Amino acid sequence: MVVRVIQKTMFLDLIKQYERLIFTICFSFTKNEFDAEDLAQETFLSAYKNISKFDGKNPKAWLTTIAANKCRDHLKSPAAKTGNLSEAQLDFMIDTDDSPEYTLIKDETNQRVWDICLKLKEPYKTVSVNYFCKNLKLSEVARDTGQNLKTLQTQLTRSKKLLKALWKEEGL
Repeated sequence: MVVRVIQKTMFLDLIKQYERLIFTICFSFTKNEFDAEDLAQETFLSAYKNISKFDGKNPKAWLTTIAANKCRDHLKSPAAKTGNLSEAQLDFMIDTDDSPEYTLIKDETNQRVWDICLKLKEPYKTVSVNYFCKNLKLSEVARDTGQNLKTLQTQLTRSKKLLKALWKEEGL
């Protein structure tokens, strides 16, 4: 029992003295902070389990050897091979889709805008639907319909005021 207490105290001193060194060694192998932390922890766990086999000479060499071996084993493992992705691979994996919540809010808002645009009288309804709902530029509408661009701009300005009033009326 006394031997076990001495071993535990000795081990805690080893951790305090060599934790930075062991982490640095692990990080130099993995180039990944999270893997290095895990491997440093595994190093000390392995050392603790095998402290009865340690002869007490040169604990620094003993711990660094364990750390290096843990790192080598890790780098050979399939987990290490899947963890080292290139920047291009990481960029490819980035989720560019909107969140479901954002998509729902956007769809509901678009539907409300559409419904309010349909409540307008002509010519404001057409210009509003084309501009706000179909995302057409006024220059495109002018080109496609043959209408004067300045006329469409005036109609859009007036329709914005009408839409704003309808939006407030409906409490949106």
